[in-house]
Amino acid sequence: MATTTQTTHRNRLIKLIQVARRDLGLDEPNYRGILFAQGGNESLAAMPIDGMQKVLDYLKAQGFKVRSTKTDRKQATGKDASKVRALWLFLHELGAVRDPSEAALTAYVKRIAKVDDVQWMRGERGVKTPSGPEFKARQDLVIETLKKWAMRFLPNAVAILKTEVRERYENGLLSPEQLDCAARGFDRQLNGYSFDLYWEVWENLRTAAGRQYPV
Repeated sequence: MATTTQTTHRNRLIKLIQVARRDLGLDEPNYRGILFAQGGNESLAAMPIDGMQKVLDYLKAQGFKVRSTKTDRKQATGKDASKVRALWLFLHELGAVRDPSEAALTAYVKRIAKVDDVQWMRGERGVKTPSGPEFKARQDLVIETLKKWAMRFLPNAVAILKTEVRERYENGLLSPEQLDCAARGFDRQLNGYSFDLYWEVWENLRTAAGRQYPV
């Protein structure tokens, strides 16, 4: 069941995407095409939070400007910031992160990268890694720690999804699109602990399982 924080964040993303659609003058076919291409589903209501964030990031790249309010923290932009935010929301879907807000992400980045804002991750100076004496670029360290955090939950999440998809397949509940996603999810060999590979499998299986919202 979604928490109040999850529901609030989800509703905010829905509202922003709808405003962006109006501001950019998107007709129905183009709008649905963007939802599917960026978020993996033509229905915004059936889309998980990280999919919505990808849609919103794409619409921003097309010229949509978010009108900030006094209570909203401005989101940092750029490739690194978008990747970190997507990982943060993914961790929220896995149940590892309770608060998916920008403020909570900023607090995490400050603790790991020693900077006061996500947009300041990239810089000339590196930061010492928590587990050793070596130094890494701030943005690389943040991304690495988020991926390691996710891998504590992701293998089990993939195993659960495989069970769900298998049951749906046996009951004839998979659409052609879901069958394709299921095939991609089951065919990939999960050797070792590659986050990117597990994430790819998880996203395909999530679509195949027909999950409308992460539980």
